[in-house]
Amino acid sequence: MDLKNPAVIYCGTGEANLSVDSYAGVGIYQTINGGANWNLLAPCSRTGIPTRIGVIAIDPFDSKHLRIGGIGANESSPRPEDFGGMFVSHDGGVSWHRETFISRNNYWCHAIVFHPTERGTLFATCTEQGAKSGIWCSDDGGENWSQLTEGLPDPENFGRTSLAISSANPDVIYVFAEDAHSSRSDLLLGVFRSENGGKTWKQIGGKHFAQEGQISYGNTIAIHPKNADHVLCGGVDLHLTTNGGKTWTKVTRGEAKRGKSNYAHSDHHHLLMPAAAPGRVYDPNDGGLDVSKDGGVTWSNRSKGLAITMYYDMDVAQSDGRHFGGGAQDNGTLVTTGGRSDTHFEILGGDGGWMIYDPADAGHIYASYYHMNIWRWCNGRRGDVSPPASQKEKNSVWMVCLAMDPHNRKTVFTGSKRVWRTKNEGKNWTAVSPVLDDSPISAIEIAPADSDRIYIGTKHGGFFRSLDGGKTWSANLSSATLPGHAITRIDSTAKLGEDWILLTVANFGHSHVFRSQDAGKTWEDIDNGQLPDVPHHAVVIRPDAPETIYVGNDAGVFVSPDSGRTWMNMTANLPNVMVVDLVLHEKDATLSAATYGRSMWRTRID
Repeated sequence: MDLKNPAVIYCGTGEANLSVDSYAGVGIYQTINGGANWNLLAPCSRTGIPTRIGVIAIDPFDSKHLRIGGIGANESSPRPEDFGGMFVSHDGGVSWHRETFISRNNYWCHAIVFHPTERGTLFATCTEQGAKSGIWCSDDGGENWSQLTEGLPDPENFGRTSLAISSANPDVIYVFAEDAHSSRSDLLLGVFRSENGGKTWKQIGGKHFAQEGQISYGNTIAIHPKNADHVLCGGVDLHLTTNGGKTWTKVTRGEAKRGKSNYAHSDHHHLLMPAAAPGRVYDPNDGGLDVSKDGGVTWSNRSKGLAITMYYDMDVAQSDGRHFGGGAQDNGTLVTTGGRSDTHFEILGGDGGWMIYDPADAGHIYASYYHMNIWRWCNGRRGDVSPPASQKEKNSVWMVCLAMDPHNRKTVFTGSKRVWRTKNEGKNWTAVSPVLDDSPISAIEIAPADSDRIYIGTKHGGFFRSLDGGKTWSANLSSATLPGHAITRIDSTAKLGEDWILLTVANFGHSHVFRSQDAGKTWEDIDNGQLPDVPHHAVVIRPDAPETIYVGNDAGVFVSPDSGRTWMNMTANLPNVMVVDLVLHEKDATLSAATYGRSMWRTRID
């Protein structure tokens, strides 16, 4: 926000949290009327700015002077289109150029802060996988930069680093730094304080942060606007000092009961202590937004009404469309039995994974979380029904797929890098296939026309089948037609028979929807360049009108009324977000969509 004109706000897109699922953006948006309207001020494609912007800084003395810091998909990439770094604009964000005082090659910039009272002074933190990582300062508006090292670890040890300047005493600066050393990667390098504008530094974290991790993902620090000794920082949880780092207190616990005063969701990505409300703290995290009114000592959640859940998948009970839910990133498995947006509740914790409803019984559910942990609900009771795989095998897969035999509720399939089956509702599991192509299983389909037909897709793009209920398995049938990237969904329908299947594929640079009419022996492209060249995550054949096909992808939802010959965009009022799953409810004539970042949506279909 431009403090000289608060109606002017800039928004950088893309996620700079160094996670494998951190999605790229398109550039910088600007509003000049307080958010009533936005325009894409600086597209990445035109300006060359990073696709993952982590910081925007506005010169308090010159509103036309903007700086951004960003990252790319790979810090080692030699391709200019993948570069991160610091970029500067002197015309209010219309044009940009990349700063090269770190390197003309790839480097990343994580924090930029202008000095609040000294014109021309600013600080930044950068990483270049070498001796130019760490903290930098300019006292001439960014024309020249010097590296700050006195009292700090060697620069090459600095990973992602947050920085804050005290508005009460601008000589006081704090940084919260990730340890880039290979043996301690993703732990905390330290919390450092300078009392002389960055000339010298002192480690103030002590041993308090020894157990704090994931610093590449959650990394933030803020200073009370009226007290330079009052500092809040953290990664997984938040930590508070009110005496300049002499002592620290862990003030949030992600494992605490929701509603308790020390509960704030884990994985903290930013902290804001507004000058106009000393003591108030805003904390956006993986669970939404938490707020403190006493400088971080106690907390309350303010996420109600925020439709921002990041779903991995969803299902709808075919026996009662009011029952639906899905697995959510870092927010467990969430379901509703009333069908309204305000009646969802958590039934399983962790990173919620795949879940399925028994088609005939809305109270019979399987849900999962990472590393092959599977639970079952039936008749009001729940139990752990995870397969007896070794820990090594469980750790080899992040989320497992689940598929229930549509004609026998006792039979369920899942998979790691091989296929597992239970015939007694999870009491016993058997590994029924060898390791297929040494990559996690990413899609499972049991053909409604013949339950002995089991179709499997893998993360490496392999396609495998069993014609006898899992007793024997084919070799890879993906052929030269499928593009060799992750198969995300497989679908079939009884009216078209067990040989007729569709699948969707992730990644870029090729078609994404393919059909086989002979159980996978041969494949044909039914995308043919008509659909967006983005990862596709879901395909649904309409059971009562199988010539109608729906697909969900990173650009929305698309429909073909003629078995894939032509396609139409039916995204309509869906947000601009990844659509990761689609579920058709035949009785209610609805299509539900799960999104990765904007919750669930539903529409009626003719």
